[in-house]
Amino acid sequence: MHVPTLFINPFYAIQEAMNALRRAIILVLLSAMSLQGFAQLNIIPRSTPAQEGVDAQAVVRFYNALLSLDKTEIHHVVVMRHGKVISELHPAPFRAQDSHTLYSESKTFCCMAVGLCVDDNRLRVTDRVASFFPELLPDTISDNLALMTVHDLLTMSSGIIPDWNMRSITSEWEKTWLGKQVVKKPGEAFLYDSMSTYMLSAIVKKVTGLTVLQLLNQRIFSPLGIEQAEWEESPSGINTGGWGLRMQAESQAKFGQLLLQNGLWNGRQLISREWMGLVTRVHKVPFADNLDKHRQNPGYGYQVWHCERPGSYCADGALGQYIFIIPDKDMVVVINSASLNTFPEIDTVNKYLIAGVTDDATTDNGQKTLDQLVATASQHVVTGIKAKKTIKPLIALHDGFALGFDDCNTLRYTYDGRTIKACRDKWEYNVCSQQPPYSINPKSVFSGLKQQFTTAARFTWESPRKLVINTYWVDFISGETVTIEFDRASKKAHVIIKRNYTDDTIADTVVDYTL
Repeated sequence: MHVPTLFINPFYAIQEAMNALRRAIILVLLSAMSLQGFAQLNIIPRSTPAQEGVDAQAVVRFYNALLSLDKTEIHHVVVMRHGKVISELHPAPFRAQDSHTLYSESKTFCCMAVGLCVDDNRLRVTDRVASFFPELLPDTISDNLALMTVHDLLTMSSGIIPDWNMRSITSEWEKTWLGKQVVKKPGEAFLYDSMSTYMLSAIVKKVTGLTVLQLLNQRIFSPLGIEQAEWEESPSGINTGGWGLRMQAESQAKFGQLLLQNGLWNGRQLISREWMGLVTRVHKVPFADNLDKHRQNPGYGYQVWHCERPGSYCADGALGQYIFIIPDKDMVVVINSASLNTFPEIDTVNKYLIAGVTDDATTDNGQKTLDQLVATASQHVVTGIKAKKTIKPLIALHDGFALGFDDCNTLRYTYDGRTIKACRDKWEYNVCSQQPPYSINPKSVFSGLKQQFTTAARFTWESPRKLVINTYWVDFISGETVTIEFDRASKKAHVIIKRNYTDDTIADTVVDYTL
């Protein structure tokens, strides 16, 4: 058979080649965007518990203890020994690539920025706080304010009574804080105050011209390969310091390993050993009169809490974000959670995990159980009915709440100005332009964060007339559960909304619905 020779227009060929190149570039860019969250994962060497002298069954017991705690949701756990990740847990819908908002755990990071300034001779811990802010001082400077030092801020002993509402009512945080009465002599009383750490952040910017995040990016995060850290900012553009850092659990683990190694990373001393010695020294004993709290936190260093196990300490954030540094076992443990049960949460580390650590190689008994647990772990959700067809009720906006179904398997609900999309019996992930629910309302809340938050939501019909929607902001801390019961006779819907980790009801209303 004769096959005719095809004539190919050279201009057409060039055009097609250019189009193919454009398509390839677009695919690369899209892949880079979609994999942005993965870029920093699995950089730390991986191993198994047995290979590093840890009983896998102890890790299983540790995870199960965490997952069974009342009023607690576990988001991320990373366990390291001998510089390797030996296990990690990310119960659905949380994923390894998700960044996580940190509350007071952020303080320890801010402290390292202060340490860099001390190492560079830009400031000393004996410097007076007032000397950095001459333009913001009150007309009359008290003796106590004049005495207050950087050391006092680092040890939570400024002498100022904490005012947790201050940052919600004024945009002039530094000036307002400096104008408060210093009721105690600085250095004497332990008065835990996130604004003390914020003032440290402000001092770092004064002496370097850089925000804490910019300084850490240059000197610590870049050598550690941490590229996705973000930090909230005050109305004056200063990183909040005492809260508001956002990063992946693996990045937290890297930072923990740096602390465990006393500031040394790949042969480079990123933070001086002298500074690390000051950080880990016991400067204050906050709970001498409370035996239970004193057992768990026997001392406070520079923006770190000492732990029950001698020599160990941790970065600690409200509602359960931790980086535990355990030198005698050569371990780092990261936990991110939303919990009202933080006291027993901390105890699980010693009671279950550390109890299974030895200096000898162990067998891999329990590894299959551990692998299965890691693969199937999930937040607590309702098991729904199996009916394929269900009602598709519509609730018009009322008291800030609305509900509508795209089809039987997809819905959208609106509450408090946020519209969330959810899928039936599986997690639906969406970038959310609205901010997540926050327990307080500081000025410029979430300012400085470039990446939008991501929601994961699912719904289940618990019964033919009872709908349950679970929503998490996977890069934040809190979420919400919406329960709606539909009364066929009255065409009324009873809507109850609760924070996921509490029994507190944040909305309880009865509204009309249509089908």
